[in-house]
Amino acid sequence: MHCRLLFLLFATIACCGCSTQKGGSASGDAAPGSAQVDSLAAPFTITAVRVESDSLVTELRYGGGFRTHKFTLVSAGAATKSLPRQQPLRITHDAQGDMGRALITTREAFDLTPFRDPTQPLVRLAVQGWSGQIDYAYSD
Repeated sequence: MHCRLLFLLFATIACCGCSTQKGGSASGDAAPGSAQVDSLAAPFTITAVRVESDSLVTELRYGGGFRTHKFTLVSAGAATKSLPRQQPLRITHDAQGDMGRALITTREAFDLTPFRDPTQPLVRLAVQGWSGQIDYAYSD
């Protein structure tokens, strides 16, 4: 009986102490054309990006099929002071826990007006996971 308790205690400690954290990182080692996200977000790939008027129009590919997925465009840092200003952006993906395996492609448009510079008619956008930059020209 005493040996069983010691064995169970040892096995519990060994299992808890050997866990490792898995998942992506926010580092810049993603291949061009793919978005690498942190381990709390759902993976996806950016297949196309363009500016139409005041919108960033994207084509995104992800796995799923059972739930509605939500994508959001957020700032990935402050705009540079260079001219034209360069604004780093990131697309977040909430899969709502969808574990489906269907490969889905969707078109998503995001409002760019919050990223305007009132002193300049153009902002250069750098979207995380997309190689190259996209010019956003506007007038008031």
